[in-house]
Amino acid sequence: MNYATQIINAFKASVVKRILVVDDAYDPPVLSEEQLGGLLEVLEQSELRDNVPEELLGNENLQSAIEAIQEVDLDHEAITDATSALFDAYVLNRTAEVDPGGEFARLKGLPLATLDPLLELLDRCGDELCIRTVGKNAALSVCKDLMPDLILMDFFLSPPDRTAGASTRKEELADRGSSIELLKSLLQVDGGVNPAVILMSSEDVQRRVQRYRSSLDRKVTALRFGFLYKKWIRQSEDGPIAEGNAADVLMEMSGSLEFGRTLEAALRQWKLGAEQGLKELYNELRDLEVKDFAYLLRFRLYEEGEPFADYLEWFLGESLRAVVDNKVGWNTEDFSRLNDKELTEGIEGAHPGPTSRIAQIFDRMRFSSRKNRERARFGLGDLFIAPDKKSVRMVITPDSDIIVRDGKRGASRILTVGGTIRGLGDEKALAGQLIFYGTPKALTWDLKDVVSHEFGDILELQVGETTYSYYATMRTLPAQAVQKEVLGDLARVGSAAPPTVDVGASVKVYLKKMVGNRPDMTELGDLEDAHAQVFMPRGGSDRKTRALFTSRFVRTLVARLEGIDEADLFPDDLGHRNNWIRNTTRVRRAMLRDGIRFPGEDIYKMFASVGTLKGKNWLEIVVDVSEDALLDLRGTDPLEQ
Repeated sequence: MNYATQIINAFKASVVKRILVVDDAYDPPVLSEEQLGGLLEVLEQSELRDNVPEELLGNENLQSAIEAIQEVDLDHEAITDATSALFDAYVLNRTAEVDPGGEFARLKGLPLATLDPLLELLDRCGDELCIRTVGKNAALSVCKDLMPDLILMDFFLSPPDRTAGASTRKEELADRGSSIELLKSLLQVDGGVNPAVILMSSEDVQRRVQRYRSSLDRKVTALRFGFLYKKWIRQSEDGPIAEGNAADVLMEMSGSLEFGRTLEAALRQWKLGAEQGLKELYNELRDLEVKDFAYLLRFRLYEEGEPFADYLEWFLGESLRAVVDNKVGWNTEDFSRLNDKELTEGIEGAHPGPTSRIAQIFDRMRFSSRKNRERARFGLGDLFIAPDKKSVRMVITPDSDIIVRDGKRGASRILTVGGTIRGLGDEKALAGQLIFYGTPKALTWDLKDVVSHEFGDILELQVGETTYSYYATMRTLPAQAVQKEVLGDLARVGSAAPPTVDVGASVKVYLKKMVGNRPDMTELGDLEDAHAQVFMPRGGSDRKTRALFTSRFVRTLVARLEGIDEADLFPDDLGHRNNWIRNTTRVRRAMLRDGIRFPGEDIYKMFASVGTLKGKNWLEIVVDVSEDALLDLRGTDPLEQ
């Protein structure tokens, strides 16, 4: 399929105005002594100025180059300048009149031809778009002048005197290192605009991209970093054809550029404040004396048997939170701009591969596993899981009643509340009760299931004949929220809901076709990226599950519907099909931004169902959110493990 038109439209609607293409194909080749005769022949031809204007190669430099060749002064700067000028003219029009003995075509013809379809595609993205192509040597100066919004960088940058790609592992590593060092310099240009970066290569090195980025000393975030396999864009008689993942990377980079810039600026502000806060807190702690802790140690921690490390965890954590909050410039434009809804308008669809990162981060905010330190006692929020991996119990007794004072506790038994671990397909699963247990899931609590237990082994909890095992400790704020629910306290302490839970669910699409006079729900197979990102309902008025689909899935689905013969559809369904293919903007908004709510009827009479086919509407999308059907979460780069 050809995604060129969609890419062009995406760039026209984006804030990308200046693009820098860096590739060793644009470095002029180094001519040998045997090739200087051809160079002299080109420089002395009477028609030279038809292809090489004086601003590209001045008369004085031209004459100096001719004299240097005649005198066989191979190291003369004028020869290098003349070769560069001729090569620039050759790159522009590919005419043999400026090609010394055909060396440019022999040495650079194929690499340039590989890049031509990409450049033609970018040229079609609007007259306002400024595109500069440059080799390794001139890249930094051109970057300072252009201040690009987007840099397309060659993954391997070979030296100009090499006539072919890397032939050894050592050369390959050197070429990659050359690309990395140059990109570092480009990203550090004073007054730069935080460009997005797309790596390019004629080799499929996609699995090595993240390792490349990690070598950039964190100068660019994953938000503004992608990879383009040059063969994804090729030339045809009708213009460039964009295939593979070309649409994903080019549309995503153009659409998310401003959001990525703004978020990265905000993260830098936060990092600056956090570093200042940490330094200030560390200096304050170094000024404390033993006597400052004497009361705490002597009359509280020692008598109550509380480990000093446990207290420091709370004390240092809360102190750091306070100083960071005071040091970060929350009111700066970098943070306020993140509230602008238009920033995310260009970001569409689900992740191409499901990711657990946000869910794991949020789980870390909610639970302390205490892997680095053994627990000394039971505590509020201790979570125990039954052997069935579904039933849970959580301690709701306040810590003040569990601590031993003068040889006894305030509580003679501990109280726990029962709950259940539910998969994302369960209508009772809410994002605010997220737990990452193998995969993102949710906890629900049975507020009437309150049981008391004898104090015993802190790693186990006995309920009848069932032994629950310790899993983690819920942090204070969410644990208190559950505690207050159980107690019926209206002054409930709320906890934040996660921004997203990335879980991939498999998707099937069925189209109602007319077989004879009878309807037949036919599966549309071979749809690319046939999976969805599923969101749990948040509760309250939000009770339906939503799903986002990938951009590639929507593109291929629309393309398949375009190719359906009208004679295969029922007359009443033809209008719905036509609405889908004529109103792709609305379809994309529904499936890539707003999300499809299911189960139920959605855009243009399409029906979204869960698990099984209903067979009522002309088009039905079936999302399988059962535990066995959830897609595997994407892992890390195997080269980095």
